[in-house]
Amino acid sequence: MSHSDNRTKKPWKPRRPGKPREERGHADKPRHGGGRPERPHERDVHGAPNLEKVFGKHSVEAVLLRRPAAIRRLMIAGRMSYYEAIVAECERRNVPIEEVSWPDFMRLGDFTDADKHQGILALVTPLAVYGDGDLDRLAQAKCVLALDQVSNPQNLATILRSAAFFHVDAVILMRHRSAELTPNVLRFAVGGAEFVDIYRITNLAQTIDRLKDMDFRVLGLDERGERTLAQTQFAPQTVFVIGAEGEGLRQKTREHCDELVRIPGGLNAVESLNASVAATIALYEFARMRD
Repeated sequence: MSHSDNRTKKPWKPRRPGKPREERGHADKPRHGGGRPERPHERDVHGAPNLEKVFGKHSVEAVLLRRPAAIRRLMIAGRMSYYEAIVAECERRNVPIEEVSWPDFMRLGDFTDADKHQGILALVTPLAVYGDGDLDRLAQAKCVLALDQVSNPQNLATILRSAAFFHVDAVILMRHRSAELTPNVLRFAVGGAEFVDIYRITNLAQTIDRLKDMDFRVLGLDERGERTLAQTQFAPQTVFVIGAEGEGLRQKTREHCDELVRIPGGLNAVESLNASVAATIALYEFARMRD
């Protein structure tokens, strides 16, 4: 296909060597006017608000591993050999791949030159986000992160990645004054959002109280804490509450925590750590003590 042709190529699906086409269950598709098989129009990409963009190799692979049925379209531009692991997983999970030209890929994904898409895009049904009425699902959880108005998208992405790495059960976000789960956040999380449950709640203080009723011990990370993380005995069910960039935990949030704990260190003008760094250190300490 030349770059001047605005149509996408025929959907491509990995083939098992040596098998005739009819044995693979492919039916001949109806032709229109002797041309290519009928393809969805661009409005299926931009006009479907119920679909989300996931792009980048690791992010797409995470969706493929965790919820392949959510993938509505998977498009690749470039050499298939670069995506060998994803192609093999698509074959195992019966997920078709569309091989498209770079101009079509950029147009269909509405990408700019600044987007780090790595030539791969999946259009998926939205990631499940739970709410206030779903907190009972956490009754058997061991470790939960609650974010107190963390509004920086990069911090949220890094926290999601760290939460997945340390097997956190859930990350709780504020419904207001909190970073959104945008395609770029999902991309920066490098697949982490697929491996941890995400909640959006209205009132953090009330949510903390509900978690305490479920026998969670709630620890707020704050430089005013009397004990350090290393000095803390973690309960079997623990919630870490992380404050916003610069402001830290709000007073009302601090009052509802069982205890404030701190990370040792700091000096004048550098009293605290970035929210994502603090969260990662706390999760490491919890994992170290648990193991």
